[in-house]
Amino acid sequence: MQAKIATSKRFNIVSLTDWHCPYHDEKALEVALAFCKLIQPQIIIIHEAHDFYSLSSFDKDPNRINSLQEEIDQVTKYFWALRKLCPKSRIILLGSNHLYRLRKYLWRQAPAFAGLRSLEIPKLLDLDTFKIEYKDTFTFRDVLFKHGNKVSSHSAYTAKKEFEKEGMSGVTGHTHRLGQYYATKRGGSYTWIESGCLCDLNPEYIEGTPDWQHGISLVSFEPKGKHFYAYPIPIVNYEIHWGDTTICLKDKSAKYTVGLTAGIRRPQAGTKGKKQNGRIEKNIKPNK
Repeated sequence: MQAKIATSKRFNIVSLTDWHCPYHDEKALEVALAFCKLIQPQIIIIHEAHDFYSLSSFDKDPNRINSLQEEIDQVTKYFWALRKLCPKSRIILLGSNHLYRLRKYLWRQAPAFAGLRSLEIPKLLDLDTFKIEYKDTFTFRDVLFKHGNKVSSHSAYTAKKEFEKEGMSGVTGHTHRLGQYYATKRGGSYTWIESGCLCDLNPEYIEGTPDWQHGISLVSFEPKGKHFYAYPIPIVNYEIHWGDTTICLKDKSAKYTVGLTAGIRRPQAGTKGKKQNGRIEKNIKPNK
C-alpha cells in the first residue's frame, strides 16, 4: 500500500446562512450553534440573520409586520450566545439583500437620514459589542464567501452559475437549498456550495412545499497552503450526523429560544455523561 495517512489540526470555516429572524427555525438554529460549539471553527460566516420584512418594497401582510427593533433584539440574543459559545472564533456578518433593504428604504423614504452613522449596519446592529466584522464578501485562500443573488430551479444549479460568474471556489446562501457543484479547469479543481438555510421551511407566503433544506456548510483547510475540503452539512429532523457524533435536541417537541439545549451523542466507551439508548449525551451550554 503506497498511500499514507497524515493527520493535522484543520482551519475550519462554518457558514450559517438565511436565518430570517423572526421567521427562523429555532430548533435548527439551536443545532447549528451547537455544531459551532463542538468544532470551535476559526471563522464563522453569517448572512441573512435578519429578515427586515417591514422594510421590504413588496406587498406586506400586516399580520407579519413586527417591530424592527424587536427583530434586531432577537438576533442580538443569538449573536451574544454564539460569541459565548465560540469566544475565540472570528465572526463575520456578510451583506445580503435583506440587510440592504435598510439602505434602499432610506434612499426611497428618508434620504436625509441615509448618511447617519448610527443607521449604518455595524452601528445599528451593535456588532462591535460581539466582535463581529461586517463585510460585503470575504475571501480566504482563494475561496469566496458571499450571500449571492442568483436562484435556479434545482439544488446545485445556482452553485454552478455562481462558479461560472466568479471563476473560483466559493460558498453562498440565498437559495435556501443545499447543493454542491464541482468543476475541473486548466487552472485546477473547484467547488461551490449552497449552504441551505436556518429559517422556517413552511412559510405562509409560499403555496405548497418550498424546495428548501435546513443546513450549514463547512470549508476545512490544511494548516498551511490552499488545499481544503468543503461540503454542505444537512440538518435533518433537527440532527447533524458528524462522523460518530450526533448533534440533536433533547426534546424535539419543545420550544427553544436561545436555550442552547442541543447536545452531542457519541458512542464512545468511557466518556462521561448520561447514557441514553446506549449512547452518550452531553449538553452544550454557553461558556460562563
